Amino acid sequence: MYRKLIFVLPLLAFSLISASAADMETEKIKVTATRVEKEMKEVPYTVNVITEEDIRKSGATSLAELLRDIPAVQMTSTGAAGVQRLSLRGESSSRTLIMVDGMKITEQKSMDGTPLLIDINSIERIEIIKGPGSVLYGSEAIGGAINVITKKGGDRPVQGVASYTYNTNSDSYNAAASLYGGIKNFYYRAEVSKNDFGNREDSHDDELKGSEYENTNMSLLAGYKNKKFDMGVQYTDYESESEVYVGEIEPPFTMMHMMLPEWNREKYAGWFEYRNPGSFLNKARIDVFTQETYKKFINNMDMTVSMGPITMPMSYRGLTKNTLDTTGVLGQFDFEISDTNLLIAGLEYNIDDLNAKDNIQTFGAPVATLTDTDAKQTTISAFLQDEQMLGDFILSAGLRYTKVKNEIESTNNASIPDEDTDDDNVVGSLSLVYTGIQDTALRAIYSSGYRTPNLQQLYMGTTHGSSTPTFSNPDLDPETSDNFEVGVRFSNKMADIDLAVFHTKSEDYITTHTIPYGSGTALEFTNIDKAETTGAELMTKVFIGDFTPYINGAYMRRKYEQEGFSTYKNGIPEITSRFGIRHDARFGKKFALNTDIYGRYASKAEDAASDGTVDTTEAYTTLNLALTGSYFYKDGRRIMVGVEALNINNQDYELAMSPIPEPGRHFILKVSADF
Repeated sequence: MYRKLIFVLPLLAFSLISASAADMETEKIKVTATRVEKEMKEVPYTVNVITEEDIRKSGATSLAELLRDIPAVQMTSTGAAGVQRLSLRGESSSRTLIMVDGMKITEQKSMDGTPLLIDINSIERIEIIKGPGSVLYGSEAIGGAINVITKKGGDRPVQGVASYTYNTNSDSYNAAASLYGGIKNFYYRAEVSKNDFGNREDSHDDELKGSEYENTNMSLLAGYKNKKFDMGVQYTDYESESEVYVGEIEPPFTMMHMMLPEWNREKYAGWFEYRNPGSFLNKARIDVFTQETYKKFINNMDMTVSMGPITMPMSYRGLTKNTLDTTGVLGQFDFEISDTNLLIAGLEYNIDDLNAKDNIQTFGAPVATLTDTDAKQTTISAFLQDEQMLGDFILSAGLRYTKVKNEIESTNNASIPDEDTDDDNVVGSLSLVYTGIQDTALRAIYSSGYRTPNLQQLYMGTTHGSSTPTFSNPDLDPETSDNFEVGVRFSNKMADIDLAVFHTKSEDYITTHTIPYGSGTALEFTNIDKAETTGAELMTKVFIGDFTPYINGAYMRRKYEQEGFSTYKNGIPEITSRFGIRHDARFGKKFALNTDIYGRYASKAEDAASDGTVDTTEAYTTLNLALTGSYFYKDGRRIMVGVEALNINNQDYELAMSPIPEPGRHFILKVSADF
């Protein structure tokens, strides 16, 4: 109970302080969550923003680490420390849409959703949009959408930044450098980075073998921009290699080794934008891209199998190679119908071509399988969103129509159905924002969401994630959801508060059920799951001179239903929070020191299965300290030195949606410099 007070008491105190501060100027934060740039107070969604300055000060070396303290965001992993994913509002990572510059990253053959194959050194800003965003962003956005906006050029002919981060726990480093600038109307950027992480150590100084990883990133960009036009091209090559942590091996297994020696993303992108503020066509933008995502997965196991009085060894050797080629086009047109009416119209076209190869050898039983399948998913969608400003009210309504076609192009696997499938779907949203109270914005929104089945679920199935095969199902329906949300934003020179309460109901979840298979059983994808989530999210801070007390947190209660089985124990902590106090000091014009003393808390998470077993992840509280010193030496350029002491109390804990124990007490040193 006392831990819950950590979340509740600061909320009451901060609310009382801010309620007396109604005469200050509202802070103007601009975001693109509605696909147009708007002040935060005018946006109907719950949106969290991580800025370039936040990233610069942080010792985080991955996107998941940057986002872990955002309310209702959970880091997820199946044991590969270098390939993390994110969950929003209790939805699995496969129901969270990941975008780079508004263009989604797709994943067609994974049990766990889209991996975060994005280098944080390339990021200018991150916008986390909560709740179904399917109207503006399309499939996968049932829990919400994360839009990573990358850095572009500069304001001088030659600029640059270099950084180096060292982590004592895993004897690891991140090194990054970029060169960028602008010459008249032309701009450019070139950057490289490398992460090299050894095996982490838990709070008992035990080495967690299988938690090491390495990734590299290279990006090149060139563009031209004037008052009306912005056009450019970009190339990105992200490569990762990760071991998989399997923990303690238990009988009947005698050996287990998993590895992702390659999970890479190579992307070519281009854009053209026309702006003419005040005209009927306020803005038109076309984005095009092609990218290849390549995954290689090794899954080797040895075990002993008992057959009556006979015990015999058996070995399993699995090698998976997936190549996903994606081509996408997004066109958006903003029409200024009148001074109080904005219409956004868009068309989106995506083709995912997947080649999946599985090589499985089982020794001890005469089985060897090599499958090679090519499949394609084509998605065409159109969306409209109309926004009316009616005095102090902003009324918005949106619709998106989506048509999906799935095809098997070739396969040597007789169990894959040789048939095409198609589906179409309409989702909508309706929102109202009221800004008539000084420094305050009230908002309410209804939005529907959907997620179309991927090619693995429709056609290919998988041999991973279970001791038996999981078969595909071409008759799967899309997953759907309905979200209701109300919220309030308050911002002035004394306090910032954003509070939201939401309820989400989801249906036709795609999961697996047991089917007869030979003399035993196997699994098959099917639509049988439902979920209802009720929750609240809070982000608040109070400005007291140079001190800023703050608390970010979420409360979520989620009911999960499957074939007559119902439970609130679904592996998600009810309460998560980060709370602390920041201090910002300036020493003359050249020196600054930022201090952040904070705690992280998550309540116990229980995960119940239909057979009555319950897995428990214990509650935890960690204490942390971050110090960042800056020396400004010329035209705003600076040298920064940051030191972080994490898990100072050496808490023994795991995240609820990751099987890898978290590091014990450790330190991070980060140095960066502009030139």
